[in-house]
Formats: sequence, structure tokens, C-alpha cells
Amino acid sequence: MEIDSLLEMVEAKVVCDQCGNQTAHTIAWLKTNGTYECPVCGDETDLRTQEWADRIQGYIDACTGFEE
Repeated sequence: MEIDSLLEMVEAKVVCDQCGNQTAHTIAWLKTNGTYECPVCGDETDLRTQEWADRIQGYIDACTGFEE
């Protein structure tokens, strides 16, 4: 299976810092979107920070281990 297909299937939860709401998005979605707006309180999370870049890269690295 190709890495792009895995990134479209594997989901990670984004937890809102403001209200604690958890929403799952695919790794591909996280990788291509710069921000996430909480559907409950409207708080915006910047997915372009180093912290998020490291998290997303960790998910990508984990998915890479499943490639054949």
C-alpha cells in the first residue's frame, strides 16, 4: 500500500485547547490544512507550528513502517 493511501485512512484526534472537544481528521487532512477550527467553540488551532509539524511527521513516520 502506498504512503498516500495510508495517510488518507489513518486518523488522529485534534483536541481543542479551549473547550476540550475532540475531532478526528486524516493525517492527509492535517498535512494539507494550516488551521483547524473547533466546531463547538470556534477556537482556531494553528497546525503550522513546530509542535504540530513534529506530531504530523511522527504519524507519517509510523505510516511509513507499514509500507510493503
